[in-house]
Amino acid sequence: MYTYANTKKNLVLRDFSIQDLPLYIALRSHPDFQVYYDDEDVTPEKTAFLLQLFIQQSQENPRQKFQLAICGKDGVLMGSCGIRLEAAGQASMGFELGVPWQHAGRAREAARAMLDFAFCGLQVQRVYAETLAENRGATSVCQSLGMQRADVDMASRFFKDRKWQAVLFEIHVQDFMLLAKDGPALAG
Repeated sequence: MYTYANTKKNLVLRDFSIQDLPLYIALRSHPDFQVYYDDEDVTPEKTAFLLQLFIQQSQENPRQKFQLAICGKDGVLMGSCGIRLEAAGQASMGFELGVPWQHAGRAREAARAMLDFAFCGLQVQRVYAETLAENRGATSVCQSLGMQRADVDMASRFFKDRKWQAVLFEIHVQDFMLLAKDGPALAG
């Protein structure tokens, strides 16, 4: 079981367990949470599938994917954040946070801890995150971490009867270390 508690003291990042399923379904079922997801991606069945996948990935050896539960110090499940090793020296990152905990710095704190883990623990050279341009919360978190919008044309997506533009953010290890050394830019 993986636990990463080296955050700003507000969170614990840990591997998911099957006991998390009811709370994970509840947080992903909130209408405000679902705004930037295709309806099929947030059904209870899809959420159960994802939870099982995260548990399975946590048991792989060597481990390549670290999708961890974001929990408060009281143990309450708030969301998930992950690093997935891709091509040599590359990793993708993703995060999601339940509505009650949004806009309080929790997603940023969890994502910052995962970047630290990727660069310092896994020796990754570049981390990227894909999101929707309209998702101001996610784009704001990426930018606050020092991630830059990559000059890459991303395919648009169509769901909820409209077209959504995907964007890619990235940060390289040297930029992360420089920002971490300077302190306030990444201080929570």
